[in-house]
Amino acid sequence: MTLIDKKYQKQLQQLHNDGRFNNGRKAYRIVKNFIETYHPTSVLDFGCGKGGLISVIQELHPGTKTAGYDPGTPKFDQMPNGTFDAVVSTDALEHIEPSSLAATLQVIGSKIERYGFFRIACYPAKKTLPDGRNAHLIVELPEWWRTQLLNNMNVNIISEEISVLDKSAKWNWVVGHIYDITVKKA
Repeated sequence: MTLIDKKYQKQLQQLHNDGRFNNGRKAYRIVKNFIETYHPTSVLDFGCGKGGLISVIQELHPGTKTAGYDPGTPKFDQMPNGTFDAVVSTDALEHIEPSSLAATLQVIGSKIERYGFFRIACYPAKKTLPDGRNAHLIVELPEWWRTQLLNNMNVNIISEEISVLDKSAKWNWVVGHIYDITVKKA
């Protein structure tokens, strides 16, 4: 099953080569409460960039098995085999091509043994792709995302948090919501 178009993958690789997508400490602050609450024995970081969050989890939770997937980084461009106690994803799902979303969510759901945590940006990105499109290919409301996850991942919702993001003073188009959702395998 192909989760990403090769042309789009090359564009993501260009963005990653520009030195972005490696802020593991920031990503850890987002998932810290989830990790400390559910104590997963293994974690898959979906959309892991260059592996920054994986490194921080290994450092702070040395007994936790970690793996990553990110089609924009050659080191992580193959989906790991097997399932994981938890799958986490921060600011990645909105980068999926709309035509591949259902299949990708199904694959993510198949990787979850127990829990998942997803932070989804529901606003246009600051970055653009080399072809000029906004880097957030899917900009939808949290309610829309909830439906997509429930319909495609075989999970139940444990908790949700919706925050308002307004960066319009600096980037007038970056306004919307941040959607944090914690799920449990159904």
